Amino acid sequence: MSPAPHPSPERLAEVLGIPRPTPEQARVITHPLTPLLVVAGAGSGKTATMSQRVVHLVARGEVRPDQVLGLTFTRKATAELDQRVAARLAQLAGSGLVELDEDAGATISTYNAFAASLVRDHGLRIGVDPDSTLITEARAWQIATRIVEERTEPLPLDRPGAAASALLALDGALSENLLTVDEAAEQLGELAALMEGIGAVRGCKSLVKGAPEALTTRLGMLEAVAAYRDHKRRHALLDFGDQIALGCRIAEEVPEVAQSLRAQYPAVLLDEFQDTSVAQIRLLAALFRGSGVTAVGDPNQAIYGWRGASAGALDTFHEHFGPDDADGAGGAGGACRSRAPVLPLSTAWRNDRAVLRAANATSSPLRHRAPRPGDAEVARIPVEELHERAGSTGLAEGAVVGAFVQDPLAEARTVAAFMKERWAPSAEMAVLCRTRAQLLPIADALEELGVPYEIIGLGGMLSVPEVADVRAALTVAADPERGDRLLRLLTGAGIGAADLRALAALARAQVRSARAQAGDGRDQAEREQPDAPLLSEAIETLARWEETGRPPRTAASGDAEAGGVAEAGRVAGAGGVTGTGAGAPGPADVGLSEAGRRAAVGLARSLRRVRAGLGLALPDLVMLTEQALGLDVELAARVGNPLGRRAVDRFREAAEQFTAEMESPTLAGFLDWLEAAEEHEDGMEAPHVEPEPGAVQLLTIHAAKGLEWDTVAVAGLVEQVFPSYRQQPKEDRTLADKGWMTRPEEFPHPLRADAATLPPFTLGMWDTAGWDAEALKEAWGEYTLALGRHTLAEERRLAYVAFTRARHELLLTGSHLAKAAAKPRPMARFLDELVRRELVRPYGPGWQNYDEDQPNPLAGGGTTGTWPPPEPTGIRGEHREARRRAAHDVAAAGRAGAAPEASTDPTVARWVAEAELLLAERARRRDQPPSVHLPDHLAATRIDELRADRDRFALDLRRPLPPEPRPELRLGTVFHDAIALRLGGQGQLLTLEQAGVPDALTPRQRKQLERWLEIAERLPLLDGCLLQDTEVELELALESLTVRCRLDAVFRDPGGAWLIVDWKTGRRRVPVDQLSIYVHALAASRGVETDAVRAAYVYVDRDDGLVDELSAADLLPLSEIEDALRAEGRS
Repeated sequence: MSPAPHPSPERLAEVLGIPRPTPEQARVITHPLTPLLVVAGAGSGKTATMSQRVVHLVARGEVRPDQVLGLTFTRKATAELDQRVAARLAQLAGSGLVELDEDAGATISTYNAFAASLVRDHGLRIGVDPDSTLITEARAWQIATRIVEERTEPLPLDRPGAAASALLALDGALSENLLTVDEAAEQLGELAALMEGIGAVRGCKSLVKGAPEALTTRLGMLEAVAAYRDHKRRHALLDFGDQIALGCRIAEEVPEVAQSLRAQYPAVLLDEFQDTSVAQIRLLAALFRGSGVTAVGDPNQAIYGWRGASAGALDTFHEHFGPDDADGAGGAGGACRSRAPVLPLSTAWRNDRAVLRAANATSSPLRHRAPRPGDAEVARIPVEELHERAGSTGLAEGAVVGAFVQDPLAEARTVAAFMKERWAPSAEMAVLCRTRAQLLPIADALEELGVPYEIIGLGGMLSVPEVADVRAALTVAADPERGDRLLRLLTGAGIGAADLRALAALARAQVRSARAQAGDGRDQAEREQPDAPLLSEAIETLARWEETGRPPRTAASGDAEAGGVAEAGRVAGAGGVTGTGAGAPGPADVGLSEAGRRAAVGLARSLRRVRAGLGLALPDLVMLTEQALGLDVELAARVGNPLGRRAVDRFREAAEQFTAEMESPTLAGFLDWLEAAEEHEDGMEAPHVEPEPGAVQLLTIHAAKGLEWDTVAVAGLVEQVFPSYRQQPKEDRTLADKGWMTRPEEFPHPLRADAATLPPFTLGMWDTAGWDAEALKEAWGEYTLALGRHTLAEERRLAYVAFTRARHELLLTGSHLAKAAAKPRPMARFLDELVRRELVRPYGPGWQNYDEDQPNPLAGGGTTGTWPPPEPTGIRGEHREARRRAAHDVAAAGRAGAAPEASTDPTVARWVAEAELLLAERARRRDQPPSVHLPDHLAATRIDELRADRDRFALDLRRPLPPEPRPELRLGTVFHDAIALRLGGQGQLLTLEQAGVPDALTPRQRKQLERWLEIAERLPLLDGCLLQDTEVELELALESLTVRCRLDAVFRDPGGAWLIVDWKTGRRRVPVDQLSIYVHALAASRGVETDAVRAAYVYVDRDDGLVDELSAADLLPLSEIEDALRAEGRS
């Protein structure tokens, strides 16, 4: 009996219950296990196609699931591909077509994580410590700064910060291009000499202006780069660039590794191939050349050249991955047969017709480039334009509209009006700009119209207000002279300009009083030197006065300090001392308002608490500071905005990371590290928070890659802004660009590993003898024009990415006066092309002419403001007026001795209803006999303690004591951190050390920890489940308090249900119904019913891991939990 035929892609789709693949997709899915290049346009369904290709290969028996390797760039993309592949394989296993090992799944990872695994597993083969530590950008900057500052030989850059930045950029460029320091020195020296030679030719000096100096600067930094690399080697440190470069060395120099991995992974998927660097391509080619590699990418979406990606990656695919005879070793026919096919995915599943027409028009010059003199002589991979999907799939006409107005504020108002017209609570909308700074006026305009918005990526964790406050308090506690940080805390406490002036006057009075008490022996010149007052001393003085009941008196003058205070009062406009003798001086003594005095005294006491804890470990000090500022209570009250809570927790984790990495962690060192992270890591990555439903997302185009929305606005479409370039274009809009020759951030093209795909620098091949000036100028002009076309092509690809983010509606805007410019600039060529082809209709103000009499409101370079702030307008102004009317009504009713009449203002009426609810709640609480009051927020674990033993819980609330330190508790904490990193990071790609396990553990503890981790990773409960997140912070508002939950891990099971796992390292079992609060919290946060959420305790210290899963019968209703809190919380 013959075996059953293998199912076709169409039959597989029918069995799996997914849409039938298009003919294009079917050709990709059924391609055999040989090299394949897929050119996938924007929104063409590449992830779905790749996952179906894996299913097809598995269903045909060509590979097992664990023989599939998928690589992509970001964790988000990794999770998406992993989830899609795992879901399809689970469906295949459930179909009965094949039998699959449930424990065997595909390996999906990032390119960097895969390289890191190579270094860890095989680093010793090339003399690299496999347990080397991966350092952050901030840590790298600290090391580079120390190397720069300790050098005795001068560097070409004087400022240490600039020198450190140049050092790191140059080191990264050498790693990306696989160059040693010696190789770079030789080639840079030759280039610098060439530029100096050109400049020496009569009439050519202006051509190379700035180029020899830029090259010499790089050359002079190489010694520092060598010192930096030596430091990393001696201390077993690696950065991301090192991982790729070392992984490439292993792949190319150790053939056994390539043979092993090629056998382990017959099927390899390379996602976003257009964004790979030459080092990554060489690494992968050395491992998988000629095997079942499927590379998927779109050359029109190659937008990361500025960070080392090679825009010509797809054009070199056949050179690197084709069989050994692909270039013709087997004759003409053999070459034809050996060359890997290039298959397109060109159906646009995302964009409506109008958006699609605009995107195709924008990408047309990229798809139909005719080679010009000076361009790279490279065979380009053909790219098809995007085609419409079938009308039955929901294709609509869509809309592309635009406006070109006078200035950036008018443009911002236009964008905001467009968004407001289309806004709905379920809307998916975004505004994209070339740079972050362009987002701010648009955010202000949206706020003015009352449209909710969220700025994505504008600042990192350190810019979150709560973290900035904690950091400011730590800084002031360590260094009282940091008035800039104290000023943040003062203004945040509500202290205005007049009170700040009074505090400054008091600080000056303190300085003079101290000199008077000590006897000032300075000469006249010294007396004329300006004072050095400290605001921190001023607020501390106010706190002492309140505690002692009067200002301190001096022995020398009797009341010198009081006299100083009188002066402070005069300066602040108070008119002098108005104190009451022995009593505490009134606020007017120093010109302070009563509210200002209270705020200053409260802040002084908070800073005392922080100073008193300076001897604590850094993580504990961060927690103490949070409590001293009252942020713990404030954050718990913000049930609907978890960003602050998560950011402060992330900040504490950063302190833990710093403590673990540094030999002698100090607060001063930690604060310096934060300064470096603010400058070089964009303020550290902010915690992810799901955007508010309906909020318009504001972000840069680079950050929008891979995302999509129903409605998108692309702003700032102005020449020299977007497209971005520095030189003045010619009348025909051609651009001559010196590029790498003068820009320090761009690595010299002749040294780049992908130089063959870039405009060739043919001058480097000229015979220097008898150079002709005219010939030099002609060749130079040809080369700079080629560089200009290269720059504009990168910008055009960015425009194509921006336009294709929109599903249905696209708004394109610009302004004559862009950013802070005082002179007008023309409309961006990308928008102008669409206007001329009538592919964009005018919106709102439409295409306005330039008005010479209307200056740019953003010009001048400065920002002015008034204090007190002017009356707000828009929604904020309406709310302020409503508050005033409500206050007037309440005051009038109070004078009349009657209740206020019902307001006809809907805003006030809503506030009245909310106030009545709050008063009713307070009345209910008053009727209950208080004993031990529950706090406003409570950890979910404390609720378990309350239900278990309410008397002990009440005692703990009255007299809280720290828990008894036990080694097993510490080991449990280490396990929780390690399993979170293993599950949430790269799974098997992390060693114990990389998972954050401290060296201080004993061998027995390390063995026990490894056993726990193995049990957790091989748990049958998790078979077929996809990890969604670890260490999930949730808050659940109950009637009497807010519950804070921290979920160890959250998965999705094969059936689509959520699964909560709570790891237990102890052996004592706890009632499983305690998981109920977690189930309610996750269900509320995900908007699902509780029957869609599972939960289980996993006891890893029991044989093979004991699982206690919460059943539907054990799930406690919320009403029962709330009843228990009301009954027991006040016992």
